Amino acid sequence: MKKNKSILWIIIISILTLSVFFNIKNQYSTLKEAESKNNLLEENIENLRLEKQKLTKKIEYATSSAFINQQIHDKLALGTINDTWIIMPTETQIDLRPQTNEDKKQTNWQQWLNLFTQ
Repeated sequence: MKKNKSILWIIIISILTLSVFFNIKNQYSTLKEAESKNNLLEENIENLRLEKQKLTKKIEYATSSAFINQQIHDKLALGTINDTWIIMPTETQIDLRPQTNEDKKQTNWQQWLNLFTQ
């Protein structure tokens, strides 16, 4: 009986020891995986920060008056570098065509044709 009791204790202790060992091993591998993912994410964050800085500088330059004047000169081939541009606000569109009131008369056969074809 004493021998069975000691064997039972040895089996229980060995099962607990193995369980603890595999649990520690799983935790270690999980921590290593998390660490590698963390490193990748930190690299991605750093790359995105650099890209954000570049884009911010491009936006600042693209909204500057020097860039706009250069684009007007380059793309539209208007004026020279020393020209001064006056940008007028366009609040309303003005129609410069004369307004005419035309009264177009249709003949009877055109009225009849339009009545049955439309």
